[in-house]
Amino acid sequence: MADQNRQIKLAAAKKKLKEFQQKTTPSTGSAGPKKKRKVKAGDQLDAAADRHSPDNVSQELEETSAEPVSNPASAINSDNPGLQVCLSRPLSSTESLRQISQQLNGLLSDSTTYINGDSGPPTVSEKELETRNQELAVALDSSALTNTQLSSKLETLTKQSQELSDQLQKERKEFEQKFTKEQGAMREQLQVHIQTIGILVSEKSELQTALSYTQQAARHKTAEAEDLSSRLQASKRRVSELERTLSSVSTQQKQFEKHNRELEKERDSLRLEVLRFSNVSEESRQQSSELSEHLKLRVNENNGLKQEVDELRKRLEMADSMLQQFSSQAGSPSEHQQVQLLLEEKHQIEAHAAQLMESVAQLQVERDQYAGQIQEEGHVWKDKTEQLLSQVNKHTHIQYCKNKLLQYIYTLPVKTLMSKEQEPQAVSQASGPSESELALQETISSLQQERDALSLQYQAQVTYTDHVTHALLNILCLKSLAEKASDGLESYSLPESFQKSHIVIPEDFESREEMEEFIHSALSRLEEERDEMSRRFEEERRLHHAVRQQMAAMSHEQLHFCLRMCCVVCVGEYIALYQNQRAIMKQRHYEKEQYISMLAKDKEEMKAKLAELQDLVMRLVGERNEWYSRYMSAVGNPDLLSSGGERLHPADGHTESPGATAQSHSYKLIPIQFAQMSRFSEPVQLQAATLSEV
Repeated sequence: MADQNRQIKLAAAKKKLKEFQQKTTPSTGSAGPKKKRKVKAGDQLDAAADRHSPDNVSQELEETSAEPVSNPASAINSDNPGLQVCLSRPLSSTESLRQISQQLNGLLSDSTTYINGDSGPPTVSEKELETRNQELAVALDSSALTNTQLSSKLETLTKQSQELSDQLQKERKEFEQKFTKEQGAMREQLQVHIQTIGILVSEKSELQTALSYTQQAARHKTAEAEDLSSRLQASKRRVSELERTLSSVSTQQKQFEKHNRELEKERDSLRLEVLRFSNVSEESRQQSSELSEHLKLRVNENNGLKQEVDELRKRLEMADSMLQQFSSQAGSPSEHQQVQLLLEEKHQIEAHAAQLMESVAQLQVERDQYAGQIQEEGHVWKDKTEQLLSQVNKHTHIQYCKNKLLQYIYTLPVKTLMSKEQEPQAVSQASGPSESELALQETISSLQQERDALSLQYQAQVTYTDHVTHALLNILCLKSLAEKASDGLESYSLPESFQKSHIVIPEDFESREEMEEFIHSALSRLEEERDEMSRRFEEERRLHHAVRQQMAAMSHEQLHFCLRMCCVVCVGEYIALYQNQRAIMKQRHYEKEQYISMLAKDKEEMKAKLAELQDLVMRLVGERNEWYSRYMSAVGNPDLLSSGGERLHPADGHTESPGATAQSHSYKLIPIQFAQMSRFSEPVQLQAATLSEV
């Protein structure tokens, strides 16, 4: 148990000694000579790498185990002068080892007693001491080897440091040569920069003058822009009012388009009716031609009847002469035969008269048919004329309202434009007429032209409506004439004696005179009937010819009316023209807005350029102030220049960074530059002040 406790205590003592060694190693290292500080970082890194290599790990462990022993020994030797004398004497190796082991044993005993607080003497065996001595001998040998290795490393490091110093000297000389060359190039660049600064200053003066001109132009443009903006607002108001009026016009135009569509439908229906009427008129012409042929036939028949009547007269005359002869010759046997012949002729004449009555009845039936057809056509024409009159009245009313509305629409914007343009006219006279005013004047002139054209169209429409009404009145007159003609034909009838023209011939004549009177009366009645028939036929032919002429005139007037109705389409063309004029006005307004936006963009670009110029000038002023501050700091601290010269020519052999040399050269160049730039300081300040005012 005692051995175990002692081993535990020894392990704890070793740990504490190691901690004490780690704490005391920085202080011992700092007490070294100054030459160790001057060793380069590369050598330190190499030594650290050698120390931390796997071959030297064991050596370091041995050194760490040996160093805690040597340090307390040195401390004991410093406290005990007797021991120092003993150690200083030359001894053999075994004796020295024995003494060292004794001292270490005493030291260990003291340390353990000091740590554990035990005052009694420790019990240590000789074998342990011998093993301890052997370990210490091994540690000494390892320390000797490490010392030899470190000495060899020191020699190599000294050689490397010498080589590095030589290389540094060479690089220093090369760097000085390069720096001199770069210094010359920098001086040349500095001269070029000075010249460019002078050019920039001259350009800046030119830009300043140009800036003043541009400022004046910008002020003028701003005034113009304000004027244009006010005009633009006024024009926008006008445009809004015009748009309102145009919206109302568009709604009314839509209504007009609806009416026009309805009128087009009615026009198509009228065209169809006109085609039907033309077909009916052709049919009536054909019928009239057929009637004329029938009339010619009847005239021929009438002529034949006249010839037959003449023959009958001749026969009657012959019969009279024969009767006279019979009266002069009394009682002849052939009288009875002659009377029979006369009776036969009488029967023949009666049969022929019956045939004539049948033909007259047929003619009367045909006349009634023609009268019914004419009456039906008269009613049809009456209905159609009434429809045409209603349509014409409706169309004239719509056209009148439309023309009145168009006159109101065209007069209202012109009055508003004229009244609103008279207000800014005094302002615009000073600067002259602008493009917007010219465009508005053109639009006003175009609107006036459209108004004149529409007034002419209205007058033409009025004349056309008058003509149509006149044509309709003529149609009504013709219709009344046709009705009168049909009424006349209906009222016309043959006399009842002729309608019932059955000549009753008595069977027995009392005397010859009665027979002669009867024959004369029959002949006279036949002549009267023939004359009446011829007169009636002539009247019917004249009436038919007049009706044909009236129907042809009515068809011609109807075609003319349809052609005039086609002219209504021109109203749509005028509306399209108005829409084109409106599109032109919108395009001109859009071009005017584009021109105003271009002016605004130019103004913004001028402002941006002025801002860039101001930034450049302020940058130049800032650079000038920076260089001037550097120059003043360099003039106020002349030690920097001298220190720069000393660094260029070191005396004590220490290395110097290239940044310090460059800084010294820059300090040398600053007075030259600012001596040349001092003459530009005053104009730069003045220009900066002017730009700040702008």
